[in-house]
Amino acid sequence: MSTPRRRALVTASSRGIGNAIAKRLRNSGMDVYVTGRGQEKTERAAAEIGAAGWCTADLTEAGAAEYVTAAANEVLGGIDVLVCNTGGPRAGTFDSLTADDWEYSYRLILDSAIRLTREVVGAMRFSGWGRLIYLTSCGSVRPLPELHLSNVMRSGVESLAMSIAAEVAPDGVTTHVVAPAHIDTARRKQITRHLAEKRGVDLETFEKEQLTKVPMGRFGQPQEVAALVDFLCSEDAGFLTGRTHVIDGGFTQVVPL
Repeated sequence: MSTPRRRALVTASSRGIGNAIAKRLRNSGMDVYVTGRGQEKTERAAAEIGAAGWCTADLTEAGAAEYVTAAANEVLGGIDVLVCNTGGPRAGTFDSLTADDWEYSYRLILDSAIRLTREVVGAMRFSGWGRLIYLTSCGSVRPLPELHLSNVMRSGVESLAMSIAAEVAPDGVTTHVVAPAHIDTARRKQITRHLAEKRGVDLETFEKEQLTKVPMGRFGQPQEVAALVDFLCSEDAGFLTGRTHVIDGGFTQVVPL
């Protein structure tokens, strides 16, 4: 009996880790639907990936999660895999963060994950198969300096995935959190630049210092995160659920000096 062709919605997939995941799943034979904020960038990414469809959406806006899932369902005819990915909120000390910053971060990261899950999990359970994959950060395992918004909200996403794992498992649906750190993306460079400027050191010096805290001595690549997600979406990972998978070159295994 052949495995049916799976259908995946990958949010925030016009660039970075989300883009690498969408490409990997497409190359593994899935029909993929991609989303992003900018029309030109998202359309170009969809063409490069060979995606079945795409749309633009800002997941902080009311109704955006519902719009995205409806658009993907219309094109794909169903969603077997949800890869819930978002951009990151701004960095800053706790005292510098406003109530609006916290509200925005909640809507961007945690609220969007809840809403996207609500839209897809029922059909997954009815069909007897599904994958709920949540991209977070190692900040949910070890809080990172000046990334309070991300640390707190992504920890909430991790709790969401863990909370529902046992509930949906009898229906063939698995949940996973993928928590990267030190992956070489535009977001990493943005945060590194911010911290280097605060320290008053040049970017190259600060990056070298960062790498001394990563046992593998290098930054990870988006494709490495994508390979992990691809496995978690496969039939081979069918008995694995309710776990957080840290991919960070050993960073969280080392006690900082």
